[in-house]
Amino acid sequence: HDMVATLAEVTGEVALQNMLSEMKNDPIGQRILLDKPCVDTASIDIDALGQLPKNTFGYGYYKFLKHHGFNPDERAKVKYIQDEELQYVMTRYRQSHDFFHVVTDLPPSIPGELALKYVELFQTGLPVCALSATVGSMKLNAEDRKLWKEKYLPWAIRVGKCGKKWMNVYWEEEFESDLQELRTKLGIETAPIL
Repeated sequence: HDMVATLAEVTGEVALQNMLSEMKNDPIGQRILLDKPCVDTASIDIDALGQLPKNTFGYGYYKFLKHHGFNPDERAKVKYIQDEELQYVMTRYRQSHDFFHVVTDLPPSIPGELALKYVELFQTGLPVCALSATVGSMKLNAEDRKLWKEKYLPWAIRVGKCGKKWMNVYWEEEFESDLQELRTKLGIETAPIL
């Protein structure tokens, strides 16, 4: 994970500049850049999300973290980006990754991560997304690779290219939103079940 994080930082400047520009041109993106919300346990009461109605995005996030034993505090810190705005854009992207899993209904399995990396490639333009998906696909057996190419990849391209840019979603303000309604609002179809 550390090497992938480093690679993202050293290869991503152009994409990060584009992401920053897109955020500056979006009213919600502007608020995110101004507020600089942080996705960690100091900022988000994860257990309180578990008390929300089961149909909410916040409950879905809580359930995802608990089911997989994930902790939002464990995301890699940005080390190799000097510009403070770009540091924050990279941080926000990393910290939002599990939100992306929830709205797409993708498991953190190898095929699920590969599909999400392709969505992220179209959403962000970060070269590391393409590299991760390409290298990761080599870990699939022939049958899984065929399913992935026929089902997940076309889905990832559709979802990644349409709808709102996810960096301009104030995810924390959507915790009480109905998850399906949020998906509809953002133009996200859930991933195919394989």
